[in-house]
Amino acid sequence: MTPTVEIRGRLMGDGRPVYILAEMACAHDGSPEKAKRLIDAAKAAKADGVQLQFFCTDELVTPNNKIHSLLKRIELDREQWRDIHAHARQSGLDVWACTFDLPSVALAGELGVDGIKLNSSDLASPDMIRAVSALGIPFTLGTGASTLEEIAQALDVAREAGGEDIVLMHGVQNFPTALKDANLKRIKLLRSLFPNCVGYADHTDASLPEAKVIDLTALGMGACLLEKHITLDRSEKGVDYQAALEPQELKEYVAAVRGVETGLGSDALRPLTESDKQYRKFQKKSIVAARDLTAGQAITGDTVRFLRTGGTPAIPPSRFSELDGRILKEGVSAMTPIKMEHLAES
Repeated sequence: MTPTVEIRGRLMGDGRPVYILAEMACAHDGSPEKAKRLIDAAKAAKADGVQLQFFCTDELVTPNNKIHSLLKRIELDREQWRDIHAHARQSGLDVWACTFDLPSVALAGELGVDGIKLNSSDLASPDMIRAVSALGIPFTLGTGASTLEEIAQALDVAREAGGEDIVLMHGVQNFPTALKDANLKRIKLLRSLFPNCVGYADHTDASLPEAKVIDLTALGMGACLLEKHITLDRSEKGVDYQAALEPQELKEYVAAVRGVETGLGSDALRPLTESDKQYRKFQKKSIVAARDLTAGQAITGDTVRFLRTGGTPAIPPSRFSELDGRILKEGVSAMTPIKMEHLAES
């Protein structure tokens, strides 16, 4: 497993811009034209990629599952997906496919998508993991509502099948997920336990103000990929609308992420930056003469003050013990920093 993932020549991972993936899910409501409009919205928002969702209803759920009839109604066929995929290719976005069954994995391979999403429903499905790994392309692996043992076992299966570029995705897919259940700190836990990039798939209520900024917290936790649902109009309450941002909201979301990530910086040891030096000059205190001091005078607590001068910091207050009792070999004007060269040899 590698700590970075490459997709179409671009690396995602530590120290690199976060990857933003617009998740269409089933917001197309069974309409190819609506699917194309969602792709256009993702492009306009400047997302990095768009994620289609392939499924064959009868390969996914039992006939008595309460969502069977809904999935049957909105299921798109292979030719419709070929047309939608072609439109996504023309947009210039990376094209991902969320696959829920083996025929859908095969379709994704035939179309030549850039990446695949395996939902947490398939974390314990070795056949699905092997099929996706065999394609030799990056994929995300959902970890929601899964144990650490299940995650480790899934990664073992993927590794044995040749899977390498894998992003573990944290996210609880309730519709919507309560803020108290988001548990963003799990991103840090997954990063500490597994040698993989870790992403975040948000499913909090998109109508809440927190839904517009919660991914910024995930960014701070080290997420390398952010998956955000998109819908054309949340008020229509179509399929998968609860956690989805509308086109203009997605634009604002992408802009906010790009702005905030510039402030993340690095946790690596490094010299002070020019910004740091400027801040030190403005803020740090120095030992200065409390009044005009003359040659031969001893430095004591009464002869100095600890003040910000607005200039390059001199001797800091923490080093006063090095000056205490020393004799000046030359005078120092009031409010002027005392320097070591002002002192006689001790």
